[in-house]
Amino acid sequence: MNIKYFIYRGLKKGDFFTGDNVLPPTESSSDFIAKINAAFTAFYQGAEGGVPEFLAKYIGFDPDHQTDNLSLDSFFFKEAVIVENNGEFEEDSAGAFELPLIKMASSLGRFAEGNCGIDIVLNYGDYSLPEPNGDFVFDLAYARLAESMIMIDAQADSFASKVKREQITQFLDVAAYFGFHCIDTGSVTVYQAGASSVKKGQDIYTSVIDRFATKNRIYLYIQSDRTRSYNFYGNYLIEENGAESLKTGNMANSLTPVIYGSQGWPLLLDEGLQNHAGELNTIFLQFVTDNNPNTMFYGQVAQVDNAQGNNFCGPDDLKLPVDAEGSPIALTKVIALSNPATGADNNKLNIACFNILIYQGMTYKYVAGQVTNDQGETVDVLAQPNFFDDVFDGINATPLLKAGDDTSNSSITLQKLKLINHYYGNIQYGVSAVQTTVVSDEINTGDEATQTLNRVSYISESVDVLNNVVTISGTVTADSKSSPSVSGTVADNKAYQLPPPFYYYIKTFTDSTQTVTGLKLSSTDGTIPTKVILGLTKNENDLLKDLIKTNELINPRLFLIDLFEDGSSLISSESIQYRKYNVGIVGETGVGELRLVLNEPGGFVYSLDNRYYFSKDYSDFIKDTPITSLFLDLEISL
Repeated sequence: MNIKYFIYRGLKKGDFFTGDNVLPPTESSSDFIAKINAAFTAFYQGAEGGVPEFLAKYIGFDPDHQTDNLSLDSFFFKEAVIVENNGEFEEDSAGAFELPLIKMASSLGRFAEGNCGIDIVLNYGDYSLPEPNGDFVFDLAYARLAESMIMIDAQADSFASKVKREQITQFLDVAAYFGFHCIDTGSVTVYQAGASSVKKGQDIYTSVIDRFATKNRIYLYIQSDRTRSYNFYGNYLIEENGAESLKTGNMANSLTPVIYGSQGWPLLLDEGLQNHAGELNTIFLQFVTDNNPNTMFYGQVAQVDNAQGNNFCGPDDLKLPVDAEGSPIALTKVIALSNPATGADNNKLNIACFNILIYQGMTYKYVAGQVTNDQGETVDVLAQPNFFDDVFDGINATPLLKAGDDTSNSSITLQKLKLINHYYGNIQYGVSAVQTTVVSDEINTGDEATQTLNRVSYISESVDVLNNVVTISGTVTADSKSSPSVSGTVADNKAYQLPPPFYYYIKTFTDSTQTVTGLKLSSTDGTIPTKVILGLTKNENDLLKDLIKTNELINPRLFLIDLFEDGSSLISSESIQYRKYNVGIVGETGVGELRLVLNEPGGFVYSLDNRYYFSKDYSDFIKDTPITSLFLDLEISL
């Protein structure tokens, strides 16, 4: 889990600036002031005219010229703009600054008495989305407030209010942040009385957390379908006409049905005492499920005591035995989560902490179209997604970091995780938690009139993996990524190349009267690739972006409509099996309805392996690439 911002509210301005200048260093200065003054002086040392005044605007503080709607991202991803001034070309003063860097655990300044606040903002990727999108707005108006709140309008049950409440999941209580470091090898550096010391375990609680009002609170966030919170779409209910959506408690055999949420916000809070003598408190959870084959659980930030492996639980592990009448039980197994505890034996309090879980176990429905029934009424046609349809988001996202004016080659990583269940040949090989990377590139065509073709590739990158079997030929690739940047390389022709151990090979086939360059994804180490890739041309992708804008959809996902409802394959004249899909968008309307929208005529993609999906134009100019190494899997039966 990555942190995007620490927002400190109530710091004394006089600890940083005097008038329009940066405060000069003294013996009592903060590490921040001492460091940036030393760096500024060293930069100008020996320069003609000596060291100039160190203006506050040189480090980005120029409030008279910085409006409230200026985004915080613009400070970190600014681009230099050159303007003409009396015949001279110079950098525009609005962006002529450099944000200073200091080491971790360095002192910044002092809070004003009675005025102290720290916001911790989680990072889901360095990109922007067109407005409106339902996301929290991080701008100077927010950062300048003494206290910031998410304000919900009077229409508490409206879809807009529901989306706004989702914003809470991007913020982290500072007490829970420090408390999280009480586990394993975590530590917190404390600066006190002019000296620093490293605190671990219970010392973090007594030295850092004990004065917080939320010192004994655990925050439990459960992400579910389409990266919305658990039961966002109302499809996780214990009883059809009830409101409770899961069971929870401190004893595995005595769980209570509850509504997911706290005062309407999409998270659970736990502050209860527990009766034991150990060092960990345990929370037990049991989710609603229809036992579909894509039921999955992952503890992204959690200690899951009874995970199937690596903090994952797959569909078979979550499924309970049938009841006495042979009917499936509509609840998962009980999940056990442990968090640090403090206090006397038999009176154990939580140490403030947070858990982030991902669970999906109920099939939701979307509106696929409308028909007229026998009574002449127009009714919705509902359909269900498959494993692919929650994976690829970021269709209309733009990168904050741009490498010059050329936007034909860029990448965006959306770090809010999704789960993929790897089924191949009706065999379940494992589960992976993935982030989406969107790569824009261009490929050489060999045509003098149009030398390059712009393309967009949607790529799932595994952050964590659960393998269900032990032989290397039956495992999914453990291609774990923690970096927000795209993996792989861009060759001289600026076309994206797969990173090791992945490679593709070409199988050309005929679809009706046209020849298609087919792509199959494989790996040199013999494992089953965890990646799922969808490749479109830029023009094809732009048509999908237009669908989002025209239909005013938010939280959109790419969606594949199989030409055959039963998932049957086509067979080419070369005896190659392939599947063909129409590509569309499923997104949320203004009233919260999930709706499928398609272009007419449709845009088609193919797949030979259910891993690499591609349009004909996307793959047309791809050439075979040499493989530097190959794993040979020799299975010999005697």
